Amino acid sequence: MLQTPSQAPIPNQHMPHTDMPPLAQKLKKIFTIALPSGANSFLDIFVIAISMFFMGKLSDAHIVAVGVSLNFFMLFYTFNAILYIGTNAQISRFFGAKDRDNAILVFSTLTCGAFLACIPILGLGFYSYRYFLDWITLSANARELADTYLQIMIYSLPAMFLKNIVISALAAIGDTLTPFMIRIFTTSFCVLLNYILIFGAFGFPRLEIIGAAYANVGIAYLELAILLALMFLPKAYLHFELRFCYRFFANALRIGIPAGLERLLTLFSLVLTTKFLSEYGDSVLAGAQIGSRIEAFSFMPGFGFMVAAMALMGQSLGANRIDLASDFIATILKIASILMGVLGILMAIFAHDFSSIFTTESEVLHISRLYLLAVGFSQVPLIVIFVLDGALRGAGITKISLWINAGSIWTFRILPMWLLIHFGFGVAWIFLMIFLETYIRAGIFWLVFQRGAWKQPRRLV
Repeated sequence: MLQTPSQAPIPNQHMPHTDMPPLAQKLKKIFTIALPSGANSFLDIFVIAISMFFMGKLSDAHIVAVGVSLNFFMLFYTFNAILYIGTNAQISRFFGAKDRDNAILVFSTLTCGAFLACIPILGLGFYSYRYFLDWITLSANARELADTYLQIMIYSLPAMFLKNIVISALAAIGDTLTPFMIRIFTTSFCVLLNYILIFGAFGFPRLEIIGAAYANVGIAYLELAILLALMFLPKAYLHFELRFCYRFFANALRIGIPAGLERLLTLFSLVLTTKFLSEYGDSVLAGAQIGSRIEAFSFMPGFGFMVAAMALMGQSLGANRIDLASDFIATILKIASILMGVLGILMAIFAHDFSSIFTTESEVLHISRLYLLAVGFSQVPLIVIFVLDGALRGAGITKISLWINAGSIWTFRILPMWLLIHFGFGVAWIFLMIFLETYIRAGIFWLVFQRGAWKQPRRLV
């Protein structure tokens, strides 16, 4: 059913306010969003780490196969980013303006749109994954294992896209606890199911990498079913109705496509980095994959603070409080930088100990340690990127993020990496470029945010 958005008066965005909330209240609001969201991210990463741990019990080729397959899946986060940002930016604004009807209409519109998008995206996944594996330099054994894994994992794409809409909508209204509670249950079940199907426990057949794929696909649809069941409850603040508003869908594309393109270029740069590392052999690639999975645990608080920045920026602008938005972002930056700085130091100090959980191969451990040193000492600028990127997205200013992320990564990371490999430099230089580029990009984000383009966000209706 086609709908038009309800019209509500939009007060002056520059209306002065003096009633700033106390620090304790701000911290409570930030952590109410950031902690469950970050913990939810932790559980996602934990499942991947457990899969890598189980694969390590089989062989290094299994680690490489799953790691490369996940890199392929990351490319589809491009579409996820379009829908996630387009949903969050609009619903958070309407939630801040206390406009529930339009918030529900946005949610219903984007849910319908995501459902329709699943079909061609699933076809794209089936068509492209073998070309991707041919492009990455892998041993014959790792290539065959990755092909087997992806043949099954492709079927989880529709669940991934639909879950994305629900989680984004709930985060926009500040409810990150519900997805987290659901994720606790599904993660526990996922770990158990992975163990049973990979190693053939409790009388089940030993399926190894095939079992991991079956377990992960099954859990994705279980989580989707639970989330959708909650969103069909009529008493929920956000619930699904069979309504579609073209304007809100167009808004989602306008806001989300730059974010999606930025995510595509960023993720493809990570895939290209994997391609570069594969030139050094399977041991180097396995070490980098292990290091990146350990680093991913730091994304837990990072992602949580990014979601908090996005939601609170959108809500504050929806309530016509630019001063409050600025204050929230400054507070998030301070506490996030302290936390991530500590985590980065711990990551660097215990790099060898963390890596030894996944493998005992000396060369693989050495490479993982080098990688963790590079990323561990650049966690503070990384969280600056996360928070300011989230703030700009919450304001609907996604083109700026596109230019900063894509321009910095491809100019100061990918191009130097290619030159270093071309002239025969060692892998340590590749990790050094990751370190340096993170600082450069954080500086650019800071300068752009200080100029205040986010203070004139575009209207949504």
